[in-house]
Amino acid sequence: MKNILVLVAHPNYKESKANKALVEAARKVRNVVIKDIYAESFTVDNYYDAVKRADIIVFQFPFYWGSAPSLLKKWTDEIFMELYENPGVSGKSLMIATTAGSEYEAYRAGGRDMFTMDELLRPYQFTALYAGMGYITPFVVYSVSAPNAEDYIKKGASEYQSVLERLTE
Repeated sequence: MKNILVLVAHPNYKESKANKALVEAARKVRNVVIKDIYAESFTVDNYYDAVKRADIIVFQFPFYWGSAPSLLKKWTDEIFMELYENPGVSGKSLMIATTAGSEYEAYRAGGRDMFTMDELLRPYQFTALYAGMGYITPFVVYSVSAPNAEDYIKKGASEYQSVLERLTE
């Protein structure tokens, strides 16, 4: 069974609905460890063992202005790059799990957001490949700001749990 480390990067997690639902879904999956980078000590030592044990690392965050919240970039620069060599991330895989307020159709050429989600998340793919990691297709829950957002969130959380369960096999 594979071990998964989910790194949650939400600056206002207590008020979150979508990311909180994803975390609750992840908690139901065996071999998943969850760390909130906004709540945890921001040191290499705090993440060393979890990264070492993980086969798959998931960056989970709300999608803001075409990217992740800024603390995830800081975590990547200061913690991930230190762990890049020791204990090493080569051979592990990276997956992005994100929530977007806009609907799926907005993320396309000619759409309101002009680019596909894969294009917007390309820097994470680069990071993974550069570090010798595999890159797993991103998991995205769209329409979390829609009038019927609860439906999208509930469905997304269920699908996320299923994806994580498959990845641990």
